[in-house]
Amino acid sequence: MDVTQVNLKTFLDHIMRALGFATPVNAYNVITKTLSTSETLLVLDNAETFLDATIDSGRIADAIDGFGAQSIGAILLTTRTTVLPPNMKWVRLQVPALEESAACEAFHAYYPSIETSILIKLLSAVDFHPLSINLLAQAAVQNEWSPQDLITAWDHQRATLLEAGDGKSQSLAVTIETSLNSPSFLKLGETVHHLLQIIAFLPQGIRKTHLTPIFPGVSNIETCADALCRQSLAYLNGDFITLLAPIRLYMSSHYNQDTSLLRGVQSYYATHIRESHIVIAEYVNIEHVLIHWLRNTEGDTQAILSVLTTAEWFSYILHNHAPHSVSLYPAISALDVHNTHNSRPWRNFFMQTQKSKILLRSKSICLFNISYLMHFVGQVEEAKKAYKEAQILTLEVGDLDLLVSHDWVLARYYSWQGNFMAAEELLQAALRHCSGLSSVFRVSQKTKNKVKLEMMIVNLIKGRPDTLQSYLQSLPTFKKKYKQYDLFQMNFYGGFLALQNNHLNVAKKCIEEIKASDDENDPWRWRKSILLAELADWKGDYAESKALRAQVLEFIERMPDQKKWYIMNFKALLAGYLAKEGNTEHAQELISPLVEYATKYLSLHTIDFKYLARMVKLADEDFDKAADYFHESIEDCISLEELCYHAWSHRALGEMLPDKFYDHRVNGGEGLWHYLQRSHQQTQGTSSEAPVPTYSFTGEMWS
Repeated sequence: MDVTQVNLKTFLDHIMRALGFATPVNAYNVITKTLSTSETLLVLDNAETFLDATIDSGRIADAIDGFGAQSIGAILLTTRTTVLPPNMKWVRLQVPALEESAACEAFHAYYPSIETSILIKLLSAVDFHPLSINLLAQAAVQNEWSPQDLITAWDHQRATLLEAGDGKSQSLAVTIETSLNSPSFLKLGETVHHLLQIIAFLPQGIRKTHLTPIFPGVSNIETCADALCRQSLAYLNGDFITLLAPIRLYMSSHYNQDTSLLRGVQSYYATHIRESHIVIAEYVNIEHVLIHWLRNTEGDTQAILSVLTTAEWFSYILHNHAPHSVSLYPAISALDVHNTHNSRPWRNFFMQTQKSKILLRSKSICLFNISYLMHFVGQVEEAKKAYKEAQILTLEVGDLDLLVSHDWVLARYYSWQGNFMAAEELLQAALRHCSGLSSVFRVSQKTKNKVKLEMMIVNLIKGRPDTLQSYLQSLPTFKKKYKQYDLFQMNFYGGFLALQNNHLNVAKKCIEEIKASDDENDPWRWRKSILLAELADWKGDYAESKALRAQVLEFIERMPDQKKWYIMNFKALLAGYLAKEGNTEHAQELISPLVEYATKYLSLHTIDFKYLARMVKLADEDFDKAADYFHESIEDCISLEELCYHAWSHRALGEMLPDKFYDHRVNGGEGLWHYLQRSHQQTQGTSSEAPVPTYSFTGEMWS
């Protein structure tokens, strides 16, 4: 019976028959008398059917209030809705999804011949939802499926398996459609259906507090969201309105998600893509939206530019704030930027003729940025493909300055990973482009200077004969050509490498010329202090070096956002120095939360922090734990193609395992030097590696 067939009379008639009476004219009085004279438990199952009846819903609620007022009888009401008759004191019991063990037990009661590990994976896909578990088990029994048959059927016809019967207790579809067609939903119009489709489309659901900003033109959007939660079609998970997996599956397979509301979601994320807190909190949603958007631009030039710019910034923010693996590359690669049409008129002929180059350039920049992220998190083969494709597109445009700039960025990555041969090869190719004369675009002097400087730094790090002397002799000339930001780098590396080669006077001169501001929160000031502390160590002034590093740590720990990567990099470095000094307890306090945070997703940060954690364990003579870290590091380094820490981890195991002796003061110091260089490259790279600006077809800059 659906809600259109329910009225007060049919409601009372059903209760009378359940009590064993014929249906008299005064049914209500008979029921109340029965409940007041004998101990009776009145069970009203699927109460949403009559509480949301098309007619008489108010009179039915009043009748239930009257039944509940009787002193002896009790009412047990089961319903998905949270709106109950108002004049009774209800004891509300939430019915959660089953626990993992209980879900397996329920399934095994019907179908015992399946391994628990396989079953857990299957049932977790329906969020351990009781009705779905029952339907899956019944399907397996009725079709006499083997466990593999069941898995195959689930992979190919998920929604069908959950729609087996005709009634609410036999079919998820009947349950959902009954709610969707209830009067309380119908009066809200199509918006409530569209919102449910959007929530089903977004893997994380949608933030309740962002409903109005995302859909500013939909006046009843929050009312619709509340209605979905009241009917238990949706629920709040923290700040997100989301769905149980079976409901999400049904909505995704039966309804088209491409509604006007989806365009609102795309617009919202495109507008806020540079706000790191939104990207970090909703990156799963954003990536899902971007993939759909990339596949459905319909050749519209403005849509293509908008989605590429959004994907470009998404990659950049993830890389710098929450690096993890992504699946964007295939969708970006498949995007056709050659065959497009215009959704709006061009302002001038010049912009028309530049359309193709603008789109090609935008796609190439997007591919460059996604390749850096994938390099960073170990998706190395995909990263190489994306980078190669970006190079081809850039050459097609003829923008050698863009190509050389990105070769410089990737060379820095390779240098950071200890892959100096690859870095040198890229820089040599970049220098050849710098000397080319056949391009429509020339390589700017600024870009040429960056490449030459990086090549010299690679040669310095590799220990090429006379490179340091040549570098130091060239500094006065460099300082006339380069801007202040580049001078920071030159003086940093000059001081850094002079220290390594025991040229203390040269090191002091370079370090002192690093022009840091008076702001105690300036990372360049911290970096300069750490180099000065290292110089003090070399001179034997250990009190001065400890004081300088303690001052930096004090400044860092006062910073409001301790989850910024450059903050964590400095803390990890200082933890390594504390361990080297013998203060292992304080070092452990600093490094432990960093390792825990960085290991959520494998990236180069994971290796950095684990390496310094190993130094702390060695300094504390916890050799077994240190050895475990080294073994883990070797596996991580292989995945990420990191060479320096890979080699040092093997070396450390070889030295420490025979007799558990390892001089962390020597080998640990070597690692700290490399980490200081890496942390410098990353923190100063956040501005130089920002997405390269492109131009929209209106001539306005997308910065």
